[in-house]
Parts: sequence; C-alpha cells; structure tokens
Amino acid sequence: MIELSRFVIIFFLVCLNYIFLFTGIWSWTPDLFIIFVMFLSVQKKHLPNTYLFITYGFVIDLFFSNQTLPYILSFFLIGAYLNLSNIKWTQRSLLEQLIMIILVSLFLNILLIFTNDYYLDIQSRLIFNPLLNASIWILIFMTQRHKWLKNF
Repeated sequence: MIELSRFVIIFFLVCLNYIFLFTGIWSWTPDLFIIFVMFLSVQKKHLPNTYLFITYGFVIDLFFSNQTLPYILSFFLIGAYLNLSNIKWTQRSLLEQLIMIILVSLFLNILLIFTNDYYLDIQSRLIFNPLLNASIWILIFMTQRHKWLKNF
C-alpha cells in the first residue's frame, strides 16, 4: 500500500512538472523527481532495492523523454550508490549527499539535452537545476536531521 501511494505521488509530480513545462518555468525549477526519490530513500530504515529506483525512472521517462534513458539511468545511479553505501553514513554526510545530487542532476540534464528536443531553455537548466536541487536538499536535511539521528 505504501508503494502505491508513492506511485500516486510520482504521478502528481508528473502533472506538476507538466504545468512547469507549459508555463515555461521548468528550466528555473528544481528537479522534483530527484528530490522526491532522495527524500524517500532516507525516510525508510531499509533502503528499497535498485529495481524500485529504476521503476520510478521508467515511469518518469514514459512521460518526459523521447527515449527511456535519462531518468532510468540517473535513478539507477542513485539507487546503486545508496545501496552500496551505509544508510547511516549517508545520512550523516551532507557534503557527500550534495556532491551526489549535483553530479546526478548535471548528468541528468546533459542526458535530457541529448535525448529531448522539445525542452525550451534547457541550457539554463543545466546551470541552475543542480544548484536548486542541492539547496532544497540542504533545507530537507536541516529540517529532518533530528529524526534521522534518532535512528542510530
């Protein structure tokens, strides 16, 4: 039941992302999907397996990509990194989380440039999106850190 609610949230984010695309502010907004997946991965005591990350990426690619590659590959990298690292160590290390978010956001936006031709002003997204994703993650980390540290 919990996974079903997460897929409902993904579809809500898909609708919100379409609104961002149609209004033209998509290139100036953070990537809601990366923030969502990262937030879900630290809310659970046990990490979901990498296949769930790939499934999330596939669902998003169905709606937003000409090819099913950018989000699948990006979410695979997130899932593989988180499953290879210790979740407690990941929760303590804000710098490593920020580096991962910035690198994955940059990689994802480069893939979107090469696979999609209908996004407007994607070059500015290449610059602003990783920084916005990292700043939102700092806010999430600072507000949720006291809950995470209780798990130790």
